[in-house]
Amino acid sequence: MEWHDSPCPDQHLTGTVPMQQHPAYALACAALGRRTRWVTLGAPHAPLASALVLSRRWPVFGRAALVSRGPVWHSNLSSQDRRTALLLLLEHLRKDHSFVIMTPDPVAGGDPLEGTDLLPMVTPMTLARLCLSGTPADRRASLHGKWRNRLVRAEAGGLDVTASPLPADTTHWLLQEEAAQSRERRYRRLPPSFAAAWAAASPGTATVFTAKIGTDRIAGMLFLRHGSCASYHVGWSNDTARAKNAHNLLMWHAMEYHARQGVTSMDLDLIDTQSQPGLARFKLGTGAKPVQLGATRISAPGTRLMGTLSMGLEDRGFRHLLRH
Repeated sequence: MEWHDSPCPDQHLTGTVPMQQHPAYALACAALGRRTRWVTLGAPHAPLASALVLSRRWPVFGRAALVSRGPVWHSNLSSQDRRTALLLLLEHLRKDHSFVIMTPDPVAGGDPLEGTDLLPMVTPMTLARLCLSGTPADRRASLHGKWRNRLVRAEAGGLDVTASPLPADTTHWLLQEEAAQSRERRYRRLPPSFAAAWAAASPGTATVFTAKIGTDRIAGMLFLRHGSCASYHVGWSNDTARAKNAHNLLMWHAMEYHARQGVTSMDLDLIDTQSQPGLARFKLGTGAKPVQLGATRISAPGTRLMGTLSMGLEDRGFRHLLRH
């Protein structure tokens, strides 16, 4: 098995592909000046796997490569073969990068890089994934009881919901409202320029769902479609919207809209039942299932020694020392 630099493997990216491994993501990042690179495993006309790599130069430290939620596997390779392929990908990228950061999705329910000498940076996080198969009645039946009750109240609350394409404009009202909300609540997110770049590079795949009372906007959600999947990107609501359960109504409209577009699943972003239990309950209340992602690990000068030392400490039962 050998990795090669290649053109974008559009024709091989079928089914549910993570947003961070889709051509639309690459186009948006490139529009913002990020260096993108595609690599494939095996024959270019029939690759076994592909990966989108983002790279940048860090002052003093040199070039760094990021592979987020990749590779995408195009062949039913065994768990051991996938692990081997990941290590070969690491070696391929280390030829011209000082740092390589990888966050592969689990393989057969496990971390494919567990036990290697890569140094852990971020522990695995959990994503809420919603299946859109079946009929509207099936999806409504999958809603949790309290969530469904709030939806019913919102449907009777006199709200008007519209769906419209996001223009390639960083001053769009939803992007500005959400940016202000993020500053107030002190959470990190991609800048408005990313959503605008996505809308410009992949027209018709960024959709804004807006809730109004009369002419007053009270809530909004933005979803980005990538292949047969759509991802929740940003949302905003005011006090009136929260009192009227507007986000339940917007989410329901987004579910039905994307199902009609042929989307088979929606990623509702990360969930954290410890620090944001209410938001986690909202996402899981749609019928979404928690999906654990892979850990983020880094290979860089000196990390091989540190990784080996870390594994030795873990074997000796000193895991708590590594957390401080």
